[in-house]
Amino acid sequence: MLTQLTASDIPAFIEACAHEHVFGSRALTALRAYGLGSADARFFLCRKGREASAALYLADGVLTVSADDRADPAPIAALAQREGVSEIDTNWTQCEALQRLLGGTTDSSYYMVYRGAKNTAGYPDITAGEARAVFDVLQRSHEYYRTHLDFAVWSADLHQKLSRGLTELYQLERDGETVGTGCIVSEDDECGVLAAIAVVPEYRHQGLGSRISRFLVQRVLQKGKTPRLIAGYDGVAELYRQIGFAPCGRWGELYL
Repeated sequence: MLTQLTASDIPAFIEACAHEHVFGSRALTALRAYGLGSADARFFLCRKGREASAALYLADGVLTVSADDRADPAPIAALAQREGVSEIDTNWTQCEALQRLLGGTTDSSYYMVYRGAKNTAGYPDITAGEARAVFDVLQRSHEYYRTHLDFAVWSADLHQKLSRGLTELYQLERDGETVGTGCIVSEDDECGVLAAIAVVPEYRHQGLGSRISRFLVQRVLQKGKTPRLIAGYDGVAELYRQIGFAPCGRWGELYL
């Protein structure tokens, strides 16, 4: 059974967010940022009997699903059709099941969890991020950011989360210019998720992406939490292995 989230369901929603920490912490962070009744974010809960089997977060046509093996894909697919969802982010098993019901195309790679050592290095070249400078780095670094990010929408969501201490944004400087960025995009009680790690083309192949990643790992560990991330594709997973991350399952994105 799938229902829109109510205040009394929030403990069950939090439980379901822990089924998968990367997308689950995304949904939980959004709930903490926007609350119930927001026009910009909507939340749903799937139950199998009395047990919470999936937490769902819908915003800007993207449906994020933190699910375990008990989650029935049929009501999730029905919600996606009813709401005109263009993308579903979830675990690979659920993604495949939803594709069988909805069609569309998929992408997939690894969830990764940090298993390396702590580091105590200093990072004087990495400072709190300024929205416009970071947005420029993202736009310059990858076509995805040029085609999927609108500054007004992106910055409004960023401010909502930064102002509540739910996200951390950083930028890396070289030669007086902002050339790299990364963030702790979401958290739950167990983890902090690294995302949007990017370096402009002119400064690539200098180890700056790894430097930003190591800094973010250090920040998450300082909170007493486990760093996690998703590898954008299988090849990049090897780069994250080199700094202490290990695969721990596969994510899937379904494009409709």
